[in-house]
Amino acid sequence: MTPERFSPPVETAAYRAVAEAIDDAARRGATFVSVDVEREGERLLVAVEDDGSDRSSPLIHLADRIGALGGSLELSQTTLRAAIPCE
Repeated sequence: MTPERFSPPVETAAYRAVAEAIDDAARRGATFVSVDVEREGERLLVAVEDDGSDRSSPLIHLADRIGALGGSLELSQTTLRAAIPCE
């Protein structure tokens, strides 16, 4: 975790990514969710991993929110990774 504060659009995008990934994990029966948020240079990195069943409907709509900030989103069956520019 990072103790820094970021601009409202960056914090909102990170929050939504984490909240929606956790909600999706719960719907898929996950019993464990790991959230990691850290700053790497000029990017805020967000990773959410879970042990739920394979994702049937990807959280691809998050790509638009993060992409609007110049970031990127990677999804696998049980992992979401977002890189959001913070400068």
